[in-house]
Amino acid sequence: MKTFKIGGIHPNDSKISRDCKIEVLPVPQKVFISMAQHLGAPAKPIVAVGDRVKTGQVIGEPGGFISAFVHSSVTGTVKSIAPRKDLAGNCVVPHVEIEVEPDEWAEGIDTSDTIVTEIPQDKDFILGRVKANGVVGLGGATFPAHVKLAPAKQPDFLILNGAECEPYLTSDYRIMMEKTAQIIVGAAIMRQVLGGPRTVIAIEENKPEAIDAMNNMVRMLKDNHGGYDGIEVMPLMKKYPQGGEKQLINAVTGREVLSGKLPADAGCVVQNVATALAVYDAVQKNMPLITNTLTVTGDCLPAERQHNYLFRIGIPLSYIAEYAGGIPDEAAKIISGGPMMGKAIANLDATTVKGSSSLLFLTDAQTRRKKASNCIRCGRCADACPMGLEPFLLYRLYNAGNTEELENNAVQDCISCGCCLYSCPANIPLLDNINMAKGQVMGIIRARAAAAKAAAEAAKVEQK
Repeated sequence: MKTFKIGGIHPNDSKISRDCKIEVLPVPQKVFISMAQHLGAPAKPIVAVGDRVKTGQVIGEPGGFISAFVHSSVTGTVKSIAPRKDLAGNCVVPHVEIEVEPDEWAEGIDTSDTIVTEIPQDKDFILGRVKANGVVGLGGATFPAHVKLAPAKQPDFLILNGAECEPYLTSDYRIMMEKTAQIIVGAAIMRQVLGGPRTVIAIEENKPEAIDAMNNMVRMLKDNHGGYDGIEVMPLMKKYPQGGEKQLINAVTGREVLSGKLPADAGCVVQNVATALAVYDAVQKNMPLITNTLTVTGDCLPAERQHNYLFRIGIPLSYIAEYAGGIPDEAAKIISGGPMMGKAIANLDATTVKGSSSLLFLTDAQTRRKKASNCIRCGRCADACPMGLEPFLLYRLYNAGNTEELENNAVQDCISCGCCLYSCPANIPLLDNINMAKGQVMGIIRARAAAAKAAAEAAKVEQK
């Protein structure tokens, strides 16, 4: 069974909520919709206090090329447009506060359950709907999908990421089980707009029911409808971080994305299965990206309090926690995302965004750092690193303040997966220091690139 070739670890997958079907989360009396729900420039609000908006109506326009539309997830009256703190509690971004009324959908949105399987042939139409409906990548980076689906060169592969390799998370698994046809139609739509590359839906072996469901639906659509050739389901070995873009490309195709290069340079486009569902909704239903699926889980929650919720963007996390039964007494930390790459939530008043994936409750025993001791030079961190780096060396170079050697040893290629920290028997805070080192080196690289660009522009002026 296929997997990526370098590094990786095998944590307990802890998919406690895997059998919890998706429930519709009721909407509170007020929502607060962020204008920064995507990679790139924040959207610009185009509504004013006192305006009445409908569900699915545009309330924020892109602030640049790498940006996305933002839509109202509810019907109601705009009460304020003001900055609010993010999950970490230290950054503030503009939010549109809306007092909620019963849904009245914006014109042209199909809210029916009818599954539309006919694939549009017009690429401009597809990209236009994906852009207009604010679709972003839902695998973590939230990169605007219309940009990613218009590469300069036609790719050889379109890979749908159904690995969901982070422990505890089950939202992708549930949509693969419950929205199977829509995901495959979404894959076929993306395949069409990309010029017909080989399309692989990659799922880890610990989700056999999802593998079977997707396989059966691919066969059914191929037998009964046109436009579904070239799509296949590929089981992968369970290994973290299989869902990392570069690792997934290596597992599926055997190709490597070299240092400083992008997946497109390896002839690949990678999208999450949740993104495929959002593309289906956008293109076939003209439905904006105003909902997603979120897992509420943790070992300190009993079985009846494990959930997978269909939520609307803009709902305070405190409301979700309370609706799910409150924060358990044993919880020492709440994580947005998985335990390996997720972010600790310092501000429960922060609200759901397009890319929200979980509320994970971890106990003190699970989160308390063990006392660090001296490096024993075992090399386990290097063996575990899926990018082929030497974390112990990067740690030492950071402590020595040697940014030149940090760059020479490719600290900028670190994907912050946490494999080094997980595997270290000395409990050295490798990831913390490497993340800080990466930030320093990336700042130097950006400054160098900006200086080179300025020098090139100055040279052009002199030539004129």
